Amino acid sequence: MTQPKALAFDVGGSVFDWKTSIHSAVKKLAAGKNLPIDHEAFAMAWRLQFFVQIKRVHDNAIPHVNADVLVQAALEVVLTEFSGLEVSDQERQGLLSAWHQMKSFEDFPPALERLKEKYKVYVLTVLSFSMVADSSKVSGITWDGIISCEFLSAYKQRPEAYLEGCAVMGLKPEEVAMVAVHPSDLNSASKTGMKMCYAEPQLQEPDVPGLSMPPEYDNYFAWGKGFKELADKLCGINA
Repeated sequence: MTQPKALAFDVGGSVFDWKTSIHSAVKKLAAGKNLPIDHEAFAMAWRLQFFVQIKRVHDNAIPHVNADVLVQAALEVVLTEFSGLEVSDQERQGLLSAWHQMKSFEDFPPALERLKEKYKVYVLTVLSFSMVADSSKVSGITWDGIISCEFLSAYKQRPEAYLEGCAVMGLKPEEVAMVAVHPSDLNSASKTGMKMCYAEPQLQEPDVPGLSMPPEYDNYFAWGKGFKELADKLCGINA
């Protein structure tokens, strides 16, 4: 198999720890209101509703808006699920800011620096450009480019998102490897000709109908138990 020229990273849940960031925001809200709020249930429900909102975009039920609008719409749904929880506009903004303050997993920054010596490294994400830019700054990481689906005609996991993302990189799909912890994301990328690189997830995701599936290790160009191991294999492959 030919070697990729570039790596396209999923970041939400793959590189950035959305759950801890939301936990922190919810705990702060709960402390301010002196209310017991199940921060784990809240985070999982919010993440799930985010994917529900993306599906609504796919189904043309709502316009093609960016992820900041989608997570806000998802938040409004989640707030109705926690009876008795009323939040002010300022408190809403405090919750929404969690998506701009996500930290990367600890093993990612050194792995990224090694990979940048061998490959072009891009982000290809459903998150908004500002979410990725802000969270990257929090973690002190830089990319060769950030491609948000807000600038494309479709969101992942529609094929147009991968094809257009590769076109933005100036490369053919077969010259790019998608890197993610979500097997369904990789499978969708593979259908367009992209290679698949899998890293074992470091947090539990909600069970999203149609998206949750087990990994298929034999089909991956490379995979690792974490980003260090994945980088070891990718740098060796490209040596």
